[in-house]
Amino acid sequence: MTCIEVSTPNTAGTQSSVPLTFGQPFKAGDWQHSTQSLVAKVDGVTIPLQSDEISSHRDGSARFAVLSAQLANMQPGQTRIVNLYTGAKTVSTPSALPASPDWNLELEAQVFDANGNVTANLIAQPQAQLMAQIANGSGRRLAGSVASEYTVVTSFKDKSTNAVHPHLTARLHTRLVDAGTRIRTDVVMENTRTWTVAPSNINYSMTIKRNGLIIHTQPKFKHHIQSRWHKVIWSDPSTAPKARVRHQMNYFVNSKAIWNYNIGLSIPETVLANQYLALQQARQNQIDLGPMANIFLAPYMPMTGGRGEIGPLPQWTATYLLSQDDRALEVMLANMDAAGSVPIHYRDDVTGEPLDIDTHPQVSVRFGKSIPALPSSTDYKTIWSADTAHQGSYAYVPYLITGDVFYQDEMMFWAGWNLASPNPDYRGKGAGIISGEQVRAQAWALRSIWEAATALPNNHRLKGYFESKLLNNLNWYAAAYPENPNAKALYPLNAVPKPDEKHLTGPWQNDFLMLVFSLMAENQEPKAKNVATWLGEFNVNRFLKEHEGFCSAKAPGYYFTIVNESNNPITTWADLFNRNWPGVTCAGLAIDPASYPNSAIGYAANARAMLAAATNAGIPNASTAYTKWVSMTPGVDQPMTANPTWAIIPRSN
Repeated sequence: MTCIEVSTPNTAGTQSSVPLTFGQPFKAGDWQHSTQSLVAKVDGVTIPLQSDEISSHRDGSARFAVLSAQLANMQPGQTRIVNLYTGAKTVSTPSALPASPDWNLELEAQVFDANGNVTANLIAQPQAQLMAQIANGSGRRLAGSVASEYTVVTSFKDKSTNAVHPHLTARLHTRLVDAGTRIRTDVVMENTRTWTVAPSNINYSMTIKRNGLIIHTQPKFKHHIQSRWHKVIWSDPSTAPKARVRHQMNYFVNSKAIWNYNIGLSIPETVLANQYLALQQARQNQIDLGPMANIFLAPYMPMTGGRGEIGPLPQWTATYLLSQDDRALEVMLANMDAAGSVPIHYRDDVTGEPLDIDTHPQVSVRFGKSIPALPSSTDYKTIWSADTAHQGSYAYVPYLITGDVFYQDEMMFWAGWNLASPNPDYRGKGAGIISGEQVRAQAWALRSIWEAATALPNNHRLKGYFESKLLNNLNWYAAAYPENPNAKALYPLNAVPKPDEKHLTGPWQNDFLMLVFSLMAENQEPKAKNVATWLGEFNVNRFLKEHEGFCSAKAPGYYFTIVNESNNPITTWADLFNRNWPGVTCAGLAIDPASYPNSAIGYAANARAMLAAATNAGIPNASTAYTKWVSMTPGVDQPMTANPTWAIIPRSN
């Protein structure tokens, strides 16, 4: 079926046991997980493997799973290929765990006021809670012969008064391997409670101890309101497995979990080195922010212009997928961690999950009146201004790669915020319709909802929630466009107008929407193909209508006027062209420099990616338009090796 590559650094000693946990997407139909198990082999020899957190395709086969494998006797600098096959259904019996593992973590936090005075000394001692969860099985996420993982949620108490801190919470994703003798903990610190009174930024320093010995310190910093950060530690760092997993990327992209990025594109060494150097410089420049550093993310998200996070996937994510370089991985995960510091993280105090609009259909975390009202704050200013229109896909690929629950939660938080931020009256309250946003914001919000709906495991409490919100939106788009009997009169050329200026359409924003619908159509989401086909009448045909009077050189662009002088919708391609470029003829017409035909991130590159995605979705004439547009934009090719954000190609390529 597929494989992974496991490699160890030259500096590592011989490792008798190398337990690994990672994410793996699957093609539809490849693994019928209800009747088959996965088998892992190295050089024809079966090794221990367990499968958890399975998400299914619509045909019932596995779409994604968190896999844990165990290799033995790895030598320094060694590389092994782990082949994955389907086999007879078996059960990976969980290893017996000690009733009281040698974990014994203590988390201590010293809280400061705005003047630097200590206001509280806090402590969390979660050992007893982990022991109870091992005994009763609660909060268990991974369970098999290789790994057992529990989520231990603990509050902080004042050392002097024993009072519980109202907002600071630790979520300890605790993974036990080798029968519980080695323990990995993803320590997640949250300031995310939605309904607890007086939310605020919190200034504190922190120390993590094990058996009384310090294993990690975090100097004083300001933990933003509605944000989170994390640190992965091993109880005994000397026992941490020293190995890297790399995916078989051809299979990864062909699973259709992501767009068909051009994995044949070679990322130059200078690009990888410079990006990694920029990461080190950003960390140094932002050292005062501590875990709240923004790294490459723009704190003022509504800022105009192209940047690394804007695209189908962010620049650093695409760079990692095409290179699987260690430095690129670090850059991608550092920017993901930066997204955790944005104040969009609302965890429901009652459910323990990200805020949902089924429970609170009239809540709003951004626009309009919220019912119930959110608690007010006097200390809420941060470096961030959150936005949907310029939002990246921060957590989805990190989750697909690692299988770590921190990224799973991040995926839900961003999708949840996109659903809960519009005015409740405009989104249909609990329906979660995102059509009132800018067209580009519709695209990125819909992408985030789809990511959560598809990647969350089948048994997750919010799986059905995100699936229902996705379906609500797909039904809305179908009813508004291809199924709308008035659509031809309202949108004769099938261009989606700006919601606030309906006499204009942004072709590049239409391209973004088409990209998202094309990927959903490839994944057989209900009605996505119908909507994508309707959108294609404008998005694809504007590259092919020179014989009807619309010059291909002007196909990408910023905004087109789509009404005539009488404010009626334009009905022909010739009229659309003449309305926007009166007196211009196609003969010898060069691509407008404003489309950035020699850039990897301009409108010309956006259009290439859109046409490739539309081709993969089977949209009529998309393949012809793609081939034509590639021939017209050779200046895009070389820049894409340095920035592959939009380097999507037809799957046949």
